[in-house]
This record gives sequence, C-alpha cells and structure tokens, in this order.
Amino acid sequence: MIAQLRAIVRADSPSHIAIGRLGVSALGLLSAPIVARAIGPSGRGETAATIALAYIVPVLLGMGVPLELRRLAATTDVTAALRAARRLGLLTILPATAVAVALYASLFSDFGQAARLVASLNVALCPLMLSWTLDLSVLVARGRFRNVLVLQLTQPSIYLLAIVVLWVTHTASTATVLASNLVGTAATCIAGLFMTRVKFRGERSSYGSLLRGGVKFAGSSVSEIASNKLDQVLVLPLIGSVGAGLYAVAVTVASVPLAFGQALGASYFTPIARASGTERRELQTRSVRAGIAMGLMTCPPLGLIAWVGIPVVFGKEFTSAVPVAGICLAGSVALVTNFVCSMALAASGQGVRMTVSQVTALAVAIGALLVLGPAWGAKGAATASSIGYFVLMSMLLLSLRMSPLAIAPRPRDFKEAIRQLVRGER
Repeated sequence: MIAQLRAIVRADSPSHIAIGRLGVSALGLLSAPIVARAIGPSGRGETAATIALAYIVPVLLGMGVPLELRRLAATTDVTAALRAARRLGLLTILPATAVAVALYASLFSDFGQAARLVASLNVALCPLMLSWTLDLSVLVARGRFRNVLVLQLTQPSIYLLAIVVLWVTHTASTATVLASNLVGTAATCIAGLFMTRVKFRGERSSYGSLLRGGVKFAGSSVSEIASNKLDQVLVLPLIGSVGAGLYAVAVTVASVPLAFGQALGASYFTPIARASGTERRELQTRSVRAGIAMGLMTCPPLGLIAWVGIPVVFGKEFTSAVPVAGICLAGSVALVTNFVCSMALAASGQGVRMTVSQVTALAVAIGALLVLGPAWGAKGAATASSIGYFVLMSMLLLSLRMSPLAIAPRPRDFKEAIRQLVRGER
C-alpha cells in the first residue's frame, strides 16, 4: 500500500488534479467557518457574491479561449497561441473595469464603503485570473499534473493564511477578506507565468483564429461558470445576505465532489482529443460512466458528514444550512457527471452542443431560482440549482447521443473511475 501511494505521488497522474481540487475544497472548508465566524452570515453572503463575480467575469471576457487553448495544446505546440491569448487577456482590463463600475453603483451599493471599493477592485482585476486560467489549460493538456496541483492550491492557501491572520488580529471584515482573495489571485497569476515560461514577446498565433476557435466554447464556458457561481450572486438580493450566507456554506460543502469530476474530465480529455471514430466513442462512454460512478461514491457519504459537521465547524447559527447542503449534494451527483461530459464534448470540438446544453440548463435554473428562492429561501435556491444540474446532465447526454442504458454504471465502472484518477488514460 505504501509503495502504491509513493508511485501515485511520483507519477505525473490525473490523481494530482483530484488531490489539488480536494485540497482546494479542504482549504475552502477551513476558511469558510473562519470567515463565517469572523464576519457573520451577512458578511459571508457579501463575500460569497463578490468572489463568485470575480470568477464569472473573467470567464465571460475570456470568450472560450482557455478551452480552445487546451484543445490546441493536446495535439500541437501551443506556445504561439498562449502568447496571443495572454495579449488578448490584458485587453480585458477595460471591459472588466466598466463592469466593476456598474456593480459599484448597483449590487455593491449596500456594502460598507471600504468593502464596496475592494469588491469592485476584485472584479476590475479579473485579467489576473484569466491569465492563470490560460496557463492551467496548457498544463492540463500537456499532462503536467503536479504543476496543476500547485497552481490550484496557490490561491486558496494564501487566502486561508491571510484570513487566519485577520481573524487572530481581530481585523477581519468584508473588505479585508476580499482583499485577501485578491492577493491570492495575483500570486496565482505569477505562479502560472513561471510554470509555463512563455515570454510575452515573440511569435504569436492569429488573434482571429484563436477567437474563432474560442467562440465555439464561449457560451458553454460562460454558462458552466454561471451555473456554478451565478446563483451565489442572485441569492443576495433574492433571499438577503443571511440566507445567502447559509446557501454559500451549503454550496461550499456540496462542491467537494466536483474535484473528482474535474480530475476525471482532465484525464480523459487528451485521449479523447487524439482519438477518432469508434475509439473516441468508446472513450466518451467510459468517461461518462466513470463520472456517474464517482458522483455516486462521493456525494452520499459527504451528506452524512455535513449533517454532523456543519453545526460543529461553522457554528450553531449555521445549523439551518444542513438541509440546504443535503439538497445541493443531490445535485452534485449530476454536477460531477456534467464536468466529465463537458470535457468529452470539448475534446471532440463540439463546442456548439456544449453551449446549447449549458444555456438551456442555466435558463431553467435561473427561472426556478426566481420562483423558489423568495418562496423557500436557501432551500429554494438549493432546489433550483439541483434542478439545473440534472437538466444539464440530460442535455449533455443528448448531445453525446448516449442512452440511459449505455451510461448506467456497471460494477467495473467504479473501479475504472478510481483507476483513472490514479494512472490516467494516455
């Protein structure tokens, strides 16, 4: 057993992505109760909404280029394309600033003055996140999974360290917590530049060709991040900052299984991109069954842990988040599968189908949230998000043209999912 664990650590395998994502989730679970106890449910709701926007805006302005870059890197030398993508990323500072100004005057208007300014700055500097997202795509496609692990852990590690200092020194506030998030993002940007080591000057790909390839994935990328983050923005005005805080805690817990979905999706991405015909079809089917199996293995146990753990870790005032987390975890089974399905489509260059699926599911989820959120509070928001995840799962399976019988997990698929995380498919 020890020898096997050593082999996993030494090998540059997709398990490093799972370890990294689990590390991100663990760091999030450590930081979330500190923030919750330091600034309360209201402050937790405000910070969750702002951080969600800091993820959504760069994806929106990225125009699908990170996914196109990953596709190119799986089969070709992507140096020139990465150089062009970085230059395009710098230009997003202008629209990002415009979005930040609009949010300053609207959604952030009820924040304290300092928090309002720092929240706007988190959005305006979104090119920092876009930069390391580009680098992450290249590292995944090249199979440099240990680098991916380090890059994944950089931001949440620095964020956790900063808020611990704030908590101990009694200086935690919405503004200082958001400033900590921004510092972590800047450090991750620098780390990504160091890992890929592509100079800003030099031969570059055509901006037009890169954007044309990215546009096919743009709608899907935006809809995917919106499905996972937009709800934390919308719940703030719909159910109030306290309800938003409870919902944010539940989502933090329910997002843990996604680590395995991201690792599985990454491990199958390059093999699917390089395959064709019957071989590609077989790999797609195997990846989807492994994704469903992984969701079924991880979500139910986590539900039991959340039932006991949330009141202990976050405090009694967050006890109401327990049933909310249960509802979210039901949707997480689909969430894990959805990421694997999306990567199977992206690797096959089927960006349009991804976009249609993501947009349709997002529309359903938002509609459900507008109805169920005000009526049922945090539970309604959780129900709406889970409905959206299952609608998306159905749409993605239709896009892959897979029947329920074909993707029903067999006993061997549970072993396959674990094997794939450890060794990968090359």
